[in-house]
Amino acid sequence: MRAASYTGSRCASTSLVQPQAPGPFAELVSFAASGEIGGVWQVGERPTDIVLRDGHLMPRSPAEVLPKDARIAAVRWKWDAAGRPTLLLEGANLLLGPHRIVPGRPEPLADGDILAVDHRDVGEPAGAIVGALLVALPEATRRPLRCLREGANDTVEVTHPQAGRYSLQAGIAALVFGTLPCAAAALAYPAGAPARSSFLLAAVCCALAGIVAVALSRLVARAGPVLGWDRAGLRVARGGPFARPEVLPVERLDGFAVRLGRRPAGGWELDAALRTRDGEVRLDHGPHVRVSAAGSLPALAALEARRRDWVETATRAARALHRSPDGFVTVTTDPDWPPERARGVVASGRISLS
Repeated sequence: MRAASYTGSRCASTSLVQPQAPGPFAELVSFAASGEIGGVWQVGERPTDIVLRDGHLMPRSPAEVLPKDARIAAVRWKWDAAGRPTLLLEGANLLLGPHRIVPGRPEPLADGDILAVDHRDVGEPAGAIVGALLVALPEATRRPLRCLREGANDTVEVTHPQAGRYSLQAGIAALVFGTLPCAAAALAYPAGAPARSSFLLAAVCCALAGIVAVALSRLVARAGPVLGWDRAGLRVARGGPFARPEVLPVERLDGFAVRLGRRPAGGWELDAALRTRDGEVRLDHGPHVRVSAAGSLPALAALEARRRDWVETATRAARALHRSPDGFVTVTTDPDWPPERARGVVASGRISLS
């Protein structure tokens, strides 16, 4: 493993740099929500621990782990039967994009993934976690979708993470605080008593209301557009998986546009649209595509994962339509977007070794 630090960084790096051994390697870039780059590390064939030190996630070999370090995860390479390497992540209290890592379940990493820690998971005050890690792999492969939902027959469902949350909470409250107390009160009366029948009726009504609220929350959460494609063109169902799709032939399509830039009120906003001869069709909207100016690292990681999902989805559709992704998919990202700054450091090689 080779340690390096960005010019002007306050993070220390090792004084002796070992040449990278032949074989697979990945680069892990430490960055803050402000865009400051903390360091760049190369991970080779040997397993590497990821520790939390002074609010920063840092890759460390087992010999470099200090007693004060909190071990969060470990990364290692695994080869399949064909000899292709995959970088695996195992750990706990760690976010991979918007999802928490399940302990004991290895998760394959892809280029552009972001590893972050929620301060509540490790019992730290807000603002104590100041650094996340960006995964940079030399060879781009088919990237698994972290936010959007993959379906059968080349379909992608656009999820709305926050949609239906209040309806779900209301349904659970009706079941817990309505159905159960009413049913318990009914048991206190003998069979045939009018009060028993009234409490049983109230329990049934609360149960039905709770079931309807929970079902409604799930329906609203899955009410986003569904994209499908084949050689003939695209299918867009803008009312969820049960809506009738609109068929867009290839000759009507101008491509996809994935844009991430600053909001007028401050912060960041993601915009994914399908460009047609009749205008743009916006494919994603809602509070989940916006991050405030004081956004936390988990919020930045979730929005970056969603941006990468849209780029991957548009690339898959372009290849299925026999179009060049370079011309069919337009990706515009603000250069000050923290993950983009971290990616730019790796691409330009602007690191100093000490």
